[in-house]
Amino acid sequence: MKTVVSTDSYTIAVEGTKNRVYITMRGSWTNPQQIVGWLEGLAAAFKLCKPGFTEFIDWTESNAILLTDEIAKAQKLAMDAGLRKAARLYKEETFLKLQMDRLTEKTNFPVKSFYDKKEAEAWLDEA
Repeated sequence: MKTVVSTDSYTIAVEGTKNRVYITMRGSWTNPQQIVGWLEGLAAAFKLCKPGFTEFIDWTESNAILLTDEIAKAQKLAMDAGLRKAARLYKEETFLKLQMDRLTEKTNFPVKSFYDKKEAEAWLDEA
């Protein structure tokens, strides 16, 4: 796995053999300064993938997002780059999950939520 960028707020990595982007979100995203370079890091990761790639988004280290516009931009960027589907991992049902579900309804982001990492990976591996 190749790490594209890692900060206190997020890590973006690519597993080329799976054609998959791994995103780990951390903390509370309440200030745009926390995510400087976020969209650029994603764009760089997507360039390392072929169309039809998948995304594994780990929210287990995050607890709040106020910057939902940035998440919506990231979702559009992924879909424009050829995303096939994405899996979101949560520790439990939280307001954050409900918030992301509502955003997904607006953006039509092809995602499914999970509470088990192995299940999420297996779902992404399916054709």
